[in-house]
Amino acid sequence: MLRTDIIGNRSGFPAALRYAVGRFGARLASALVAAAQAWVAYRDERILMEKPDELLKDIGIGRADVPRVVREGRI
Repeated sequence: MLRTDIIGNRSGFPAALRYAVGRFGARLASALVAAAQAWVAYRDERILMEKPDELLKDIGIGRADVPRVVREGRI
């Protein structure tokens, strides 16, 4: 075997393991994004629920509409 072939095969992890780590990393990233989006929705809903009814009326929503507005992102 040529020396270049030996050095070329020292890439670290086998290809199957690199694929599995890549898939796990993608799933982990997806879970983190979903958790961050859920936290933002929870935070926004909590902030809007703390506002007085007059302010909510000024922006065109009622207290009962807050969860829907936060989920859908529009009035």
